[in-house]
Amino acid sequence: MASIDSLPTELLLRILSFLSLQNLRNVRLIARRWEDFVASNQSTIYHHAALLHNFVDSLDVLLPEAREAQNLQFLRDVPDWYQYCRKSFQLQRNWAGASNAPTKTYGRYPYDIHRVKADEKHGLVITTHEFGGLTVFDMESTEILWRLGTGDVRRHAHCEYENGFLIFDRVGVSKEVWRLEVLYDAADEPILCRPDETQVLAWQNAAQNHPSPDRRGHFRPWALINTPEFGRAYRFVYPDLLVSGLRKAYLWDVRTAQLVLVVQDVQGENNVGDINYVEVSATHVFVCSSSALRIFCRENGEMVLRIKSYQFVYSDTRLAVQLDAALARHGIASPGEVVKLHGAPTQSTALYTASYAEFSGVHVSRDGKDMVAQLSDSRVIIIRDFMRVVRGEVPLRNAALEIGKTLPRRSGLDEHFSIYLAFENGRVAAVTTSGVYILTLDPTRHGLVDAERAERGQINAHRIPREAIEAGLSCPHIGVASMPYYSDRRLLAKVTCVQMTATKLFLVWDAAHAPGTAEEADAGPIAGPSNGPGTQEGVGEAEEEAEAEAEEAAVTMDAPTGDDVWDAPGIDDTEGVAGEGPVAGPSTSTTTNDETAQPDGELLNDNDDNELENEGGDEEEEEDDQDGIDDPVVPLLLGARHERE
Repeated sequence: MASIDSLPTELLLRILSFLSLQNLRNVRLIARRWEDFVASNQSTIYHHAALLHNFVDSLDVLLPEAREAQNLQFLRDVPDWYQYCRKSFQLQRNWAGASNAPTKTYGRYPYDIHRVKADEKHGLVITTHEFGGLTVFDMESTEILWRLGTGDVRRHAHCEYENGFLIFDRVGVSKEVWRLEVLYDAADEPILCRPDETQVLAWQNAAQNHPSPDRRGHFRPWALINTPEFGRAYRFVYPDLLVSGLRKAYLWDVRTAQLVLVVQDVQGENNVGDINYVEVSATHVFVCSSSALRIFCRENGEMVLRIKSYQFVYSDTRLAVQLDAALARHGIASPGEVVKLHGAPTQSTALYTASYAEFSGVHVSRDGKDMVAQLSDSRVIIIRDFMRVVRGEVPLRNAALEIGKTLPRRSGLDEHFSIYLAFENGRVAAVTTSGVYILTLDPTRHGLVDAERAERGQINAHRIPREAIEAGLSCPHIGVASMPYYSDRRLLAKVTCVQMTATKLFLVWDAAHAPGTAEEADAGPIAGPSNGPGTQEGVGEAEEEAEAEAEEAAVTMDAPTGDDVWDAPGIDDTEGVAGEGPVAGPSTSTTTNDETAQPDGELLNDNDDNELENEGGDEEEEEDDQDGIDDPVVPLLLGARHERE
């Protein structure tokens, strides 16, 4: 009988094209002849693996095109498809909780960071400040490239940025639109809403104060948009700027500064309550108000879906996140450590942890299909392809996945509140007063969980009932991870902004409550980690309020280059072990309020000994009742999402 070794090369390559990266690694460890065969056909095999893991969209995509499309620093110099797959997969693993990523801080000067935006393509970090002003940093060196002074940008200004357009609000009804100078073309200037003299003077002064031959990181006035009423919240998703008042929402195309849509009755017929957050996609407008989350069709302005606030239950499937792994690292975790958490389905309404629960935030995927909403009591509602619910194909209670933290059992403190929500690249960052959480909505997409085994029900890490999955449940294999370093409730209550890129998580927080600070020591023991290796420097109180310094630290999750040990025989790849050297993964940028803290970490260096491993999610772990953090009560910062005067 002929052996598999006697098959033609073309047929063997066809067979290997169906194997995941983990299984390819196992094949290479079987025998020397298989290692030699894979090495001899490495480009073809790993090109197919890149397609299987959704790292490219087609086999027609060549390696230079793939690198250019991703436009990520850690992929720019990869020499072959093998390294491209290796680093791309490691990035996904680290987001899911297999990393102890290094951090980088920004904001030594100026002080008081309030909001942050990031541009990985151009390597920029943009911040606004509590005492006014706007700063553009170099993402790698943290050098200040450009700045608008405190007289040019109001205090506590919110800002939006995408595709080279920067938007921030003035006191009143005006929104300033600026364009990245390296992308600015005078021939495309809008005819409507021209910049005023104040913007032009600010631009000229900034150019003089920050001379640069290439104008990198510099912006130029583009437009000044005035809304018919005071804006309660606004959101920019290129090319659309959405501004909502209490009764109407207005949509502009920033390229032309033209008003393209007015949405009526954004809070229903009574128009009672406040606007908490807004979101926009190519087809819909989303408004979070006190009474409900409402979705409007951009084609006709009609409301297509309303989900009311103040409900104990939104889904028939509620996932209680177990904090065992985070508690195990409590007090010893480094700032960039990410640990995987497990969940368990519950029929209890215990996830409803507050005396009220209104929608505080909402985001939609770039394709406009998947929606993630946050409730003020720290719950998260996820709906894959929410139009299924709009069309009546699946009831909301069947389609929605409701996620909450398991209640603390060691004290009577059971109320937790939401702080911020971000949604990019299939991942959600949710910050509450109980922790910083990273949700990977579909671990099967990039092969973190085997898609075929998950489809057959052989993998069910959260023990979700099969009938719920068959009924249309969203994200049944969702991955949940936490960053234990930021588990202090006082620290989390001071978070004013969270942003995510493909490789970094940016977090703006108050370093006065960082683990190990003098203030914390004076306050006595509280829940929260203490200083460990790689944590930020502890600081004392500022002499004057105006001198309280904000720093932004980034935790980097991208994959470094390094020695080729990925396929070395006999290597035992242990997942999620801290302290074994830098690994690929997202970066957390944290903005702190401290006067002496220095950047406390470098971006990933060139030593990465992690290998691929089979992550099938088969393991079953025992649940633990010790799943909460005993911490002091801090009120919710209600103004964190609103435009503030």
